[in-house]
Amino acid sequence: MVKQRLLSRLAFCASFFALAVIALGAFTRLIDAGLGCPDWPGCYGQMTVPLTPAAQKLASLHYPSTQLVAYKAWAEMIHRYFVGGLSVFIMIIITAIFSRKTLRTHCNVMLAIGLILLLSYQIMLGQWTVTLKLLPIIVSQHLLGGYLILSILWLIYLNNSLSDSIKQTLSVSRILPWAILGLIFLLWQIMLGAWTSTNYASLSCADFPFCINERSMTWHFKEAFNLFSPLGMNYEGGVLSVAIRQTIQMVHRGGALILMFYWMVFAAIASLQLKQRPDLLKSLYIVLGLLCVQLCLGISNIIFKLPLTVAMSHTLVAALLLISLITFIFKLMSVHRGASTT
Repeated sequence: MVKQRLLSRLAFCASFFALAVIALGAFTRLIDAGLGCPDWPGCYGQMTVPLTPAAQKLASLHYPSTQLVAYKAWAEMIHRYFVGGLSVFIMIIITAIFSRKTLRTHCNVMLAIGLILLLSYQIMLGQWTVTLKLLPIIVSQHLLGGYLILSILWLIYLNNSLSDSIKQTLSVSRILPWAILGLIFLLWQIMLGAWTSTNYASLSCADFPFCINERSMTWHFKEAFNLFSPLGMNYEGGVLSVAIRQTIQMVHRGGALILMFYWMVFAAIASLQLKQRPDLLKSLYIVLGLLCVQLCLGISNIIFKLPLTVAMSHTLVAALLLISLITFIFKLMSVHRGASTT
């Protein structure tokens, strides 16, 4: 029991470390520092940003086509340092799970294997992000991978801290599938957000709720969601036309409205069944509250032209919304398992 509690605390701390990595990634992206270091894993051939005149001269010789911008390089390297720290955290958690018999439960082992696979793929994506010069499909996967790693770490925390504390007295079989469907909708919306960001389409529509005050616009779905962009190009700043980026932006907005409407209807129905469980209702209301905050942040990004603090908050609230929804579904599943065994 003590070891399980320690594992849950490790996973809890690692989850917030993952949040910091996501925040730093958003900051790096928003200040256009994704190629602040033209190589990987170092920066201009070093494990830190070149500081001395001699080191900077050597960097210019080895990378003549890239101009060193110190603050962008530091943003990129600090993000990489935090990724390295998170990787150490994850390896400690994985080692703890496989080395202790009491922790080698089926769920813990499956989550640990998922972490190993995700972390390995994330490392490759981090390299490809630089070597393929911010190729949108690679960067989008990299962003989504960060959210998935956070989700698994949070599930390890929940699995080793909450499962035994929930009173299992209620049948939730009717609402559980719809909650899972809502999670799928949220993940899809996060993917749309990543695609909007990596194609630099966040400010393509300067008005709200319509695009450039036009109720009708020309849609370019095929070009907007072409996942196989040409290799070898530099995608920093985006290469798509304004009209194509507007399509991406408006689809993202539409997805946000659908997601909000879905969860409002779900909450209205589910609250009737969960009225005897204030703990579950509280989790549901947290999800709804974060959805409202996220919608307001998204609108603020448009109205105020993507201010750094608001844009970073939009990314972080998406992560908090994801783990809040995972917590709600985890509790529902625990209740469902208990009800099915009684």
